[in-house]
Amino acid sequence: MVIKIRFDRGPVVSRRKGKNSRIARLAASLLTLVSISCASLGMWRIGTDLGWAGDFVFPSGFLSHWQVWIGVATLVQYMSWRLTRYARKARLPEPIEPATVEPATESQATVRAIVNV
Repeated sequence: MVIKIRFDRGPVVSRRKGKNSRIARLAASLLTLVSISCASLGMWRIGTDLGWAGDFVFPSGFLSHWQVWIGVATLVQYMSWRLTRYARKARLPEPIEPATVEPATESQATVRAIVNV
C-alpha cells in the first residue's frame, strides 16, 4: 500500500525592500537596553575609581576599565540607531488623502445619530 501525502504551498518568498523592518525595530529596542546597561557599568567603574561607589564587579582584566564599557555602549547605541534608520526607511510611504471634507449639516448629523443608535 502506497500513501501519498500532499502539502499545500507555503508562503511566497518575496524580494521586497525592508521585509525585516519589524525585526530591525525589535533588535534596535533591545540594543538600546544593552547600551544603557553598558553605560551604567562604565559609570559604576568611574564611580569606583573616584571612591564614590563600592567595588566593581570586574576587579581586574580587560573588562575592569571604564573606557571599554563606555566604548561598547557607544558602539551598541550606534548599531541601534542604524537599525532604526533601516526600519524607518523600509516602511512604505502612506498615501496622502485630499483634505476636501465638507462640514456636516444638521440633517446629516441627525441621520448619523439615528444610525449609530
